[in-house]
Amino acid sequence: MKRLFALFAALTLTFISTPIAQASTTVILTEPTHRQINGEFIDDALATSLGVTGRLGKLVFNPPAGTRMWVIDPALIEEVEAMSNGYTLTSGVAGVGQLFAQSWLAQLITDTRFASVKAMAYGNPSSYWVNRLSPHEVNYVLSISRTRLETLLGRVISIPAYYQSHSGFGLASADISAINQAATYFSQTAKYIAPTSIDTYRLALIKILNPDLSKDRRAYLIRDLTASAYDQIHLVHLSPGKFTVTSTHQNLPITLTNGFPSDIKVNLTVIPSNFKVVIGDLPQFLIPAKSKIQVMVPLTVLTSGSSELAIELTTTSGDLLGDPVTYPIALSVISPVATWFTTGAAIVLFIAATIQSIRRIRRRKK
Repeated sequence: MKRLFALFAALTLTFISTPIAQASTTVILTEPTHRQINGEFIDDALATSLGVTGRLGKLVFNPPAGTRMWVIDPALIEEVEAMSNGYTLTSGVAGVGQLFAQSWLAQLITDTRFASVKAMAYGNPSSYWVNRLSPHEVNYVLSISRTRLETLLGRVISIPAYYQSHSGFGLASADISAINQAATYFSQTAKYIAPTSIDTYRLALIKILNPDLSKDRRAYLIRDLTASAYDQIHLVHLSPGKFTVTSTHQNLPITLTNGFPSDIKVNLTVIPSNFKVVIGDLPQFLIPAKSKIQVMVPLTVLTSGSSELAIELTTTSGDLLGDPVTYPIALSVISPVATWFTTGAAIVLFIAATIQSIRRIRRRKK
């Protein structure tokens, strides 16, 4: 009887423990980014990881047995897909991971066809730093993660309810300032670029906050981000120049360039370096997309000499575009006062000469 009871208990425990053993196993697919903001691959380390014996390769080609829950970073899938189409490294060397990427993606589709799939927060950033640097992006990241992964895998995906990482890894104050400045530049110019480009810049900032990035790689990506932001804010800019003014009233031609794919309205602020010149009223200027225009700055000269004009371009909201430019001006103009004095002196000399001539004629008659 005791043996029968023991056997029954063992069988019961077996049946109870079996579902636990067969419970869903979570497979997490994520990798710190290997690309610059323009999509170019920095290195070929991802190709190695995708191989059968690589870290990501093992998870896909030899996944855990039983029921699996896949938690997938859409940023990783985007990079693998880009790699599968062929690529060149920033060094100019052709990448070697195209076939690895193709095989890995094909196997992933097979593995997940009937499995449960959830999207991970795009780029697997630390929620600590997202909340601190971009609190307005917290929900945006979760939302776009699902839509991008759905597009990539061609199936319905669950929206991530939270961030996987909460690490408060170290970030220097200079890096924080650089990231914030880049975010400001992108925000100021967002309405002049395509929505897809806006997402690219926003998500590039988010990927920098992945806690698994090495210190050197994060520093590299921050430099890349700030350089891209600098280039974007300078798509609208002033052309340099210098002028010689030879008349009291003159219009100076200033060239404005708009590199954005949409028209932009700008204001010119002109500040003379001294009181030798006065600037007239300036209207608001419209620069068509991808073009240059020449505008005229009305100038009144009060006296000869030299001066400088500091000119800056701003949006209608007052945000600075490009860098201020200083234009040297040589003022080769005779002022009205000097002209009156010279003319008066000439008249006096003429009268004196006439009087002298009359005196000579009278002397001869005597």
